Order: sequence, then structure tokens, then C-alpha cells
Amino acid sequence: MPTTTAAVSRFFSEFQLKDAPTEVRHEAKRILLDTLGCLAGGRACEIAPTSDRLALLLGQRLASGGSTLVGQGNTTLISAVYGNARIANALDFDETFPVGVHFGVAAVAAALATAEERGASGDDVLRAVIVGYELGARIATYIGPMTEVVDGQVKGFSKVWGVAAPVVLAAMGAAAAVARLDERQFAQAIGLAVSNSPLPAGALWSNAVDLPNCKYCDAGWCAVAGVFAVLSVEAGSTGFTDALDGPYGLARMCGVQTFDEGSLTSGLGTNWLISNATYKPWPTCRFTHYPLTSLARILRRETIAPGEIEEVVIETGPMAASPRFTKPLPRTFASRSFSYPHMVAMLVRGVAAGPKWLDAESVTDPDTLSIADKVRVVAHERGNDFARTMEANQIRTMPGGVLVRTVRGEFRDEDDFALGDPWTDHSRLSDADLTEKFLGMSGSGAADLVDRIFNVEREPSAHALMQRLNDCLENTRANAA
Repeated sequence: MPTTTAAVSRFFSEFQLKDAPTEVRHEAKRILLDTLGCLAGGRACEIAPTSDRLALLLGQRLASGGSTLVGQGNTTLISAVYGNARIANALDFDETFPVGVHFGVAAVAAALATAEERGASGDDVLRAVIVGYELGARIATYIGPMTEVVDGQVKGFSKVWGVAAPVVLAAMGAAAAVARLDERQFAQAIGLAVSNSPLPAGALWSNAVDLPNCKYCDAGWCAVAGVFAVLSVEAGSTGFTDALDGPYGLARMCGVQTFDEGSLTSGLGTNWLISNATYKPWPTCRFTHYPLTSLARILRRETIAPGEIEEVVIETGPMAASPRFTKPLPRTFASRSFSYPHMVAMLVRGVAAGPKWLDAESVTDPDTLSIADKVRVVAHERGNDFARTMEANQIRTMPGGVLVRTVRGEFRDEDDFALGDPWTDHSRLSDADLTEKFLGMSGSGAADLVDRIFNVEREPSAHALMQRLNDCLENTRANAA
């Protein structure tokens, strides 16, 4: 029997687009659309200039050709991979795989930039996104969620955890697909990607209140590490070809005591994990979307003016109840995606979901503060019970709710699922929902891109697609000025 690393490498190196069911190809297009929308929206956030400076340290601007660093134009491969992946993740608006990890940005950034640099087509991009996302999803499932569970009850975050490895491996898989690495080369690239992955620094994140803008990991740097692994193999470097095998494999390196190595290979080619991707209607931590889903439902059902609100009681679980989530006035850019009082104020005020939610001016606006001061966070009675509903090491439910007290009465709602979850009809976001989100980030002038993305396999040039997105943003910026 081949080793786990060998089996994974064989499947993904031999995978062809025709091997994926129609629904898998369609889901990859949805991830592509959503990620490009997050990238467009992220260009308007305050860390975009920092990301651009760092990206351009990794490669210079080019007069033509190369890869597209959205917002800057033509650059070198590594520069585009870094900048696009980091900015697509900046707003915390990107898809989330149900262990609490984002890696779609890495698969998409690596697929597009590598395809551009090598003159590949949209068909190559779609194949690469599927390979990258599926590999990242299997790595994330194998490592598991960052939860400490005692007697079936979730107590909080693990003592050692991190989210960097799935991001690195997703980028590596996407780049390897475009580069057409064979089975042997793919295994070498996995080894290099694993050994070059950032340390699992999640505990620093889970204990911080004022988060740095590198977040839980720099998604740009992780994507670079994945692409660099592929380039390294092509240049002659070798890596550990058993990085996913046995008791000393990647999961153990990430601090996981008990793991199922079989999850890396079980159902390859029949059980497509991309179908479990969740999407975000708001630029906040996915763990906060459960109470926000209930609040949004109340606001749609009732006409509540901000001045009528006496108190908003958020009911949540232990993963979203630390001081970072309860602080009314988040002091740093990244912290704004984790403050319940701030996000409740944005939702109540009807601020369009996107970069404006994370503007410094939005935080200190008197109308925001007047609502944020009325928000209280309490434990949901079933909030620590979701370990019982996990499937294949993935989170399925995370009960949350909200109680809104007003001058004319009380309104309460709760849900075990969040808007954007794919497992129920009432929570799944449609293609139209994702299109609306994309256009809200990239501008109405980008409407033609929606059809092109949903038919990406017909695109003769990945570079032309990215240049069109860049032009749309330039036009939107010029019109705004």
C-alpha cells in the first residue's frame, strides 16, 4: 500500500477537470467569485498600502505580462501571490472551511498568479482551484478544529493550534496543478510546504484582545510558502516525502494529540470537501455569524429604529465569548472583525457589509457607539454543546441567538446554523447572493466578470481575466475621485 503522502500526491497530480462532478466545478467557481470580491473589497481597507509595500519587496512592477497584483497592475509571480492572498483575507470576509480555517484565498491567488505567469487558461485555473481547495480541506480536516473538548463539551480554544498549514498546502496544491507536477514532484512539494509552514501561533491570537493586522497568520506569506515549494521542486530542491505519514506527521507538528490520518485519503474522488465551504455575509469572524444571523432575521422581520433599542443581548458559545468579542470599542483594524458590540451596531445601522464595517471612522462614529454601548454578551444555553454535532472532524452547528429589547417590546431569535452554511436551505447563499456580494465589493462596472467567472473554463487567458478586474477597480477609484 502506498503511504498517505504518496496516495494524496498520486490523486491530485493525476486529477483532471473531467473527473470532478458538475457541482464540484460549480462550487469552485463560487469560491473564485467570492474570493475575487473579497480581494476587490480589501483594496479599500487600511492595511492595503502595507500589503502593497511588502508585495513589491518580493517583486517589481512590470510594464506588461507577469501576474496581476490587483490594485497595482503587472508584477512578478511571488509579488502577486503575496498581495492578492493577504488582501483577499484582510476583511475576514472570505470563505471559511468548517474547522474555522480560511484557505480559499491561497488556492485562488496561487492558481491565478501561476496561471498568468505561465500563460495558462481559465480551464487550468479551475482545475487548480479544485486541487488547491480540496488539498487544503483535507489537511484542515486531518488537523481538526481548534477546540478543547472535555466530556463532549467545548471549553474553548486548544492550548496549541494554528491555521497556517492548510493555507500553505492549498496554495501549494493550486500552483502544483498549474505546473503539472507529477506524483513524485507533488510529494516533494508537500514535504517542502510542510517544513516551510509558519509555526502554529493560534494561541497568541486566541488570547489577544487588540489583534495585530497579521491576524492568526499572514495569508499572503502562507500562500508564498506554498507556491515557493512548487518552484523549489522545479529548481531541484527536495523535501520530506512522508510529511503526512504516521505519528510524526503534520497534524502532530500542529499540536494535535489524536488525529485520523485516514481522513487525508478517505473518499478521494468521491467525497468532495469543497461542498462544505461556508460563505460570509458579513466581514466578521465566522463564529459570530450565528447570533448575527438571528439579529439580521429580527431586523428584517421588525422595523426597529436604533433609538428604540434599549439592549441587545448576544447569546454565544465559548469560541466567541472572550474579551476580544465583547469589547465595545475595538482599537485595532483586525479587532473590528471580532467585536460583537461593533458588528451589532453596523448591522442595526444598515451599513453595507464590506470595508466600511472596518473603517476607523465607523468605530468611533457616535451613532455606532450609542448602539455598541447597549450590547451585552452572554452564554447560550447550548453554546458549548456543538462537539456532539461535528461530522468527520468538521463543525456543523454552533448554537447562537439574540434578544433585542426595545421601548415597544422584546424580540428573540436563535439558530444552530449561520447564514452561509451549505447544509440547510434557509442558510445556503445562492449564486445570486454571492453575485450581489461580489458587485458590492468590485462595483457595478464589473458585472461582466460574473458571467466570465461562472464560465471560467472558457477563458483563453487567466491574465486577461485578472487585468479586467484590475481595470474595474481602477475605474471605480477614478469615478469616486
